Amino acid sequence: MRDRLKQLPPVALVILGTILAIVLLAVFKPSAPTRDVSERHDRVRFILADPGAHSPQIQLFGRVQSPRAASLTAVVTANVATIPVRAGSKVSAGQLLIQLDDTEAALARDRARATRDEAAAQLQTTRLRYQSDKKNLALEKKLAQLSEDNLQRLQSLRGKQLVSQTQLDQAEEAKARAELSLSQRQLSVSDFKNELARMEARLASAEAQLQQAELDLTRTRVEAPFDGTVTHIPVAPGERVRPGEPLLSLFADADLEVRAQIPERYLAAVRNGLDQGELAASTELEGRTLALNLKRLAGEASDARGGIDGLFEFVDGVPAAALGRPLTITLTLPARDNLIAVPATALHGLNRLYIIDDDNRLQRTAADIVGEAMEQSQSQLLLQVPDLQGGERIMTTQLPQAIVGLPVDPQPVPGSNADIASPEESSGE
Repeated sequence: MRDRLKQLPPVALVILGTILAIVLLAVFKPSAPTRDVSERHDRVRFILADPGAHSPQIQLFGRVQSPRAASLTAVVTANVATIPVRAGSKVSAGQLLIQLDDTEAALARDRARATRDEAAAQLQTTRLRYQSDKKNLALEKKLAQLSEDNLQRLQSLRGKQLVSQTQLDQAEEAKARAELSLSQRQLSVSDFKNELARMEARLASAEAQLQQAELDLTRTRVEAPFDGTVTHIPVAPGERVRPGEPLLSLFADADLEVRAQIPERYLAAVRNGLDQGELAASTELEGRTLALNLKRLAGEASDARGGIDGLFEFVDGVPAAALGRPLTITLTLPARDNLIAVPATALHGLNRLYIIDDDNRLQRTAADIVGEAMEQSQSQLLLQVPDLQGGERIMTTQLPQAIVGLPVDPQPVPGSNADIASPEESSGE
């Protein structure tokens, strides 16, 4: 073996020695000292569960609206003459808002009046013609009778060869003409009622057209239908408008209300409070707190999520507020028992709390949001937690890695119901 090693080249011997040294070091390397890893405890804050009676408050977002908001449109085709008001102007009922050029409407009225006068004249002519036809009918009957008598006399004379055939033919022709005239006169008298009805209907139609033309003439003067505020004027003087085109929008500023959507989960409590008259609401407007009253709920859902709009009225008079202005409403619901007030950081997700047990480990419990409340000048969530009886430690720190059984280092929230000095601290003092 030794001889074989001597036969190897020096480079191979160096490589072989290096490999042997590495193997020996790996085998006889001393083990690293071990150290126990202590379990990590996150420091968290907590309060004590204290179920009690609270009046939940919910925040709603609404807009100012008016149940009497009108969009006035053109009724006639005309040019805009004058616009004496501007957007934002306060107007009174009957005040002129827009004056349209009334030239065309006046001409239409004059044409309608001429048509009415013509129909009235035709009606009078019909009545006079009837009176004349009644008188002439008696004469026509007498002429027909005379023609009949003359024909009979000539026929008698013809039998005696005293008159010519030509005279007899002329008498028969005169009788036929008399009978035809009598028939026509009789028809005219008999048809009088129908002709009278036609003329009266024509006159009534002309009267209606005249009234419509006079109404259109008055509608060239656009007046305010009620006291209010002008919001929008989409036309300008000189512009030509046609029936149905918008002229001006306004709303009754003395009858404002606030429309706000009430989420589905609060509807039962809101309906109950509305029936019992135990709801209170308020809003902030230009630095003032204004009281509101929920008058009614809308008759249909406002969107696919099932929320229903509530209509609020101002209690102490209507303020000066622009239509469509957004407002935040604080709605106070009737008081409920066994509710727990916690800061928003205590709620994980939307429906769970973490309780710190006697071993300082986290335990999860379900919770339902009922509303909000101001507790000690701070906004608190009001929760319904059926599993809590009172005195349990509720973690108020948001832990993204919070899981059941996680060990924590609990510390009371300063100034809370859990902020009580420990016995050791009391003895030290």
